[in-house]
Amino acid sequence: MGVCKFKKQIIFFLTYEKSRNIIAPKSGKKYIEKEKTMNTNSHIDKLMRIGLTESESRVYFYLLKKKNFTAAEIAKLSQVSRSKIYEVLSKLIQKGLCTETLGKVKKYSSVNPEVGFVNLCNELEDKKKRIADLSEVLLPLYLSEKENTDPLDYIQVLREKSRIVEKIESLEKKTKDEVLTFTKAPYAMSLITSDNEKEFINLKRGIKYKSIYEVDDARKQDFMKMIKIFADAGEIVKITNKLPLKMYIFDEKIVAFTLRDRITAKQSLTAMVIEHPDFAKTLKETFNTYWQKAMTLEEFKNNEKIT
Repeated sequence: MGVCKFKKQIIFFLTYEKSRNIIAPKSGKKYIEKEKTMNTNSHIDKLMRIGLTESESRVYFYLLKKKNFTAAEIAKLSQVSRSKIYEVLSKLIQKGLCTETLGKVKKYSSVNPEVGFVNLCNELEDKKKRIADLSEVLLPLYLSEKENTDPLDYIQVLREKSRIVEKIESLEKKTKDEVLTFTKAPYAMSLITSDNEKEFINLKRGIKYKSIYEVDDARKQDFMKMIKIFADAGEIVKITNKLPLKMYIFDEKIVAFTLRDRITAKQSLTAMVIEHPDFAKTLKETFNTYWQKAMTLEEFKNNEKIT
């Protein structure tokens, strides 16, 4: 609902408040007091929704209750502190919702909502136009920045295990068609099922997973059990003697892989993520070459005499 359409509803409520004295006598029933409190809060919330602060909303709402108030009177009624009331009244005057009458003691009155809210609508329309104009000015700047990106922006290097896991999971979540993997140590992610929830969710969504594992890992009994769990879930599995590196290819667009540290000879968890379709398609050809030569899970189990 637009602000100016919403204005009609709130004008109805506020004009109604202006036309009656809603301060109930002390002898009134409790449910009447509760109802009036709820109505008050509802009207104040509506005023806040069109851009007034809570203090401004409270003061304007209570100004509607009689012809005029002193600052002290409206501060007490609206429960806005004496130190803040003049600032709030000044802002309401600027917004065209309050008038000040000079005299021995200054008095403040609410402006008829039908008049005051027209000013608010005009102000909002003007702001809307300024936003639209500014958008047109800034758009070329935004587009020029995107066209002049760093040529290496599509390469990301990750060195912390937690960041590698987080990145792989985020890429799996965005996958639409397939994930191809060379799976070998070192492992940033545990192969237990709870740590691979994204893969199982994707398999249920119909995302294709094709994975090649190394023989040395597959010969480990616990590892073999995990491979079988993935295969039973729908992952297409093959096993080969040796893989050049650990790698993921997502939708022929993004490649993530790890390389060993040649200096320390440690199994490094440093990963590179490259978002480049040409690079991804080239490595997919490499993946397919290994895939054609690799053993199926059943062939491996027969060779190793695993039941």
